[in-house]
Amino acid sequence: MKNFSDIIREVGVIMAIVKNSKQLGNGYYRLDLADSIIARKGIPGQFLHIKISSDNVYDPLLRRPFSIYDINRDKGIVTIVYRVVGRGTQILKEVDRGNHLDVLGPLGRGFSTDWKNKFLILIGGGMGLAPLYFLAKKLVTSNRVLVLAGGNSEEDLAFFNESYGLLDLNLLNATLDGSTGYKGNVIELFEEQLSYYNPDYIFGCGPRGMLKRLKEITEEHNLMGEISLEERMGCGYGVCLSCVCNTEKGNQRVCKEGPVFNINEVIFDGQD
Repeated sequence: MKNFSDIIREVGVIMAIVKNSKQLGNGYYRLDLADSIIARKGIPGQFLHIKISSDNVYDPLLRRPFSIYDINRDKGIVTIVYRVVGRGTQILKEVDRGNHLDVLGPLGRGFSTDWKNKFLILIGGGMGLAPLYFLAKKLVTSNRVLVLAGGNSEEDLAFFNESYGLLDLNLLNATLDGSTGYKGNVIELFEEQLSYYNPDYIFGCGPRGMLKRLKEITEEHNLMGEISLEERMGCGYGVCLSCVCNTEKGNQRVCKEGPVFNINEVIFDGQD
C-alpha cells in the first residue's frame, strides 16, 4: 500500500498562480488559478486541496478542499467559488493576484457527464451550487436541464442566478424568506416540480440534511441520481481515513471514492 509521501511524489504539488481574486457579495469570493495541468484534467465534481498557510507558519495546519466551480481549458484557468466561514477562507481572501498557492488536484471522483438527449434536474443548496455549475455547463450541450437553486434569500443567490442565467437551461429559486422564487427550501421545490416532470436523472449537492431528504424522495419516486458529499478532510488522498462515510458498499472515503456517490448507495444513519 502506498503511503502519503509516495502519493504526493506521484501526483505532484502544483504551485498555481493566482490570476484573480474577487469579492462577489454576501460573503462569497471567486478565485481564478492558472495551471494548465489542472485545467486539462479537471472534471465536474472534483476538488482542489489547497494549502493556505505560508511555508513558515503552519496555521491552519491542514489543507482545505474546494470544489471546482469552472474551468477554461483554452486559457488554463481553474475557478473556485467559496464563502468566508473560518480562519482558512479568511486568509485565502487576502491572497493577492500574482501570488502562488500550493495545490493538490484535481482530486476525487466526479459526476457522470456522458448524458445525451435526457431531462436532468440539478438541485443545489447554498454553497452546493458551486460544484454544480461546471456540471450544468457540460450537460446543457446535449440535454434539457433544470436547475433548482436554494438559499436563505435573494441576496444569497444573486451570484449564482447571474452565472447560471448565462447557460441554456431553466432555473428556479427557493428562498427561506420568500424574497425570490418559491418560499421554502429547495427540496420542497423539487417535490413540487415532480408533479410536472419525470427526470431521467438527478444531481444534488448541499447540506447533509438536504441530501438525506433528497435520497428519501428519489426512493419514493424510483429516481436515480448522484450526490456530492462534504466531509472534513486531512490528506485528500484516502490515506488518513478522516473523511469516511457509510454506504451500501461499506465505508467509503469521500476524498477518494467520492465526493460524488450514487444517491442510493449513501447511508445517512439518521443524522442531519
